[in-house]
Amino acid sequence: MRGGAVEISAAGEYNRKKEAEGMIITIDRQHGSAGREIARELAARYSIRCYDKEIVDEASESSAISRELFNSFDEKRVSPFLMQSTQFPGMSHGLGLNIYVASAQFDAIRVLADKSDCVFVGRCADYILRARDDLVSVFISGDYENKIRCIMNRQGVSEEIAKKKIKEVDKDRSSYYRYFTDQVWGAAEHFDLCVNSSRLGVEGTVSVISEYIGRSGVTKRG
Repeated sequence: MRGGAVEISAAGEYNRKKEAEGMIITIDRQHGSAGREIARELAARYSIRCYDKEIVDEASESSAISRELFNSFDEKRVSPFLMQSTQFPGMSHGLGLNIYVASAQFDAIRVLADKSDCVFVGRCADYILRARDDLVSVFISGDYENKIRCIMNRQGVSEEIAKKKIKEVDKDRSSYYRYFTDQVWGAAEHFDLCVNSSRLGVEGTVSVISEYIGRSGVTKRG
């Protein structure tokens, strides 16, 4: 991704062997890169649902886990400590609570993708859905200074705090992704398209992604 606005992995360019009826878009993103805004703009452009924190809601409704507990483990570094509990299925077998929470989210992602066309933000959705022919996976990065300004403006914090948040959130996301996928977070070979939103802006990034989708053979379900 370094030095350019757009990269298309060889896998993303050549592995689409047939037109796929259906449209599942996954957006992974660096903190402060406007990934959430880009995801929602894409969903609006195609008139499909966007799932970000909504994934937490869906997973909470279909499991025995509270939304508060989901939020505590949502895209966070996996704890090395295993937690035992008879309150949650599987806990008696030594399964870490954080792993159980993530598994419930992954199940919710699969169910939602089967139901309708949609956009997913983060939470390893690109990896969970990698076998689908109708998937377009995107990674959004940004220039460091732009990300700092974005966080400062969005959250009303100082430059020092913005830098700290970027470091902490991206470290959590990278660790979470690596643990559950055994892949490097943000590596171009794992995504169809990598875009630096600082170079293109939100609308420009959405336009590039849309053009790629149009050329990929992925179309909405009839």
